[in-house]
Amino acid sequence: MVPLVSRGAHVDFGIAGRTALVVGGSKGIGKQAALMLAAEGCNVAVVARGAKHIDFVVAAIKQAGGVAAGIPSDMSTQDGIQHAVDECTRLFGPPEIVITQADFHVRGFFDEITRLEDYVDSYRTYTMSQVYMLHAVLPAMKAAGWGRYVHIGSATAKEPVNKPPHTVANATRPSTVGLLKSVADEYARHGITFNTIAPGWIATNTTTHYLETHEGLATDDARREWLIDKAGVPAGRAGDPAEIASTIVYLCSDLAGYVNGHYIAVDGGHHRSAF
Repeated sequence: MVPLVSRGAHVDFGIAGRTALVVGGSKGIGKQAALMLAAEGCNVAVVARGAKHIDFVVAAIKQAGGVAAGIPSDMSTQDGIQHAVDECTRLFGPPEIVITQADFHVRGFFDEITRLEDYVDSYRTYTMSQVYMLHAVLPAMKAAGWGRYVHIGSATAKEPVNKPPHTVANATRPSTVGLLKSVADEYARHGITFNTIAPGWIATNTTTHYLETHEGLATDDARREWLIDKAGVPAGRAGDPAEIASTIVYLCSDLAGYVNGHYIAVDGGHHRSAF
């Protein structure tokens, strides 16, 4: 039985001292997850391509009394992933908590995708990057008898959308969910969990730019009306990255040890199915 320790309004998630590797930890949801994991007492390796934004996050964690280091690396390649894991291991020990995400943007309807290798490149970015990461981190997790692996995916893996049109991503994102479900079945007996978070419309610079540029929505009221009537988001607003990150941190906790192999939507009610 996992003890639940309450300290006033604070719940001890039982991960203080754990090593966390956060891919894409310099911005958006990844940044918030890195900050929150550090606040829970984790040693956080912040990984992204550019050192500048990594440094801002590491500095913020250290200023708040946390422990963190930055690792610039290209996480779309096997060599880049192995470098990040090796460097994290050198600094803090093998990563016991791993947060991953990937990004491959080729916008267009099916007839507009003329470079058919875009589908292959998308699969390589979304799914093969997870294969490389899993091979890099699972041996140590299995030996330790504990691990948490959370992938930041997309709601379109379950419910593809055509506005904006992302036929390539709609075709390839589900493969990542299937991979992690299969691995969860195999490794659950070793105390390791694997879950996919599916954010909906999130208040990032990319989302704001899209709504302003492609939908002509420049005010909060206009965006609220569009999100409810056109996008079908009952909450009427885009989610805050911290609202996604808080779910991620819970999934990394001891308390979430029985939540495994799931695809969890955090989308303001956008997903229409009751299941």
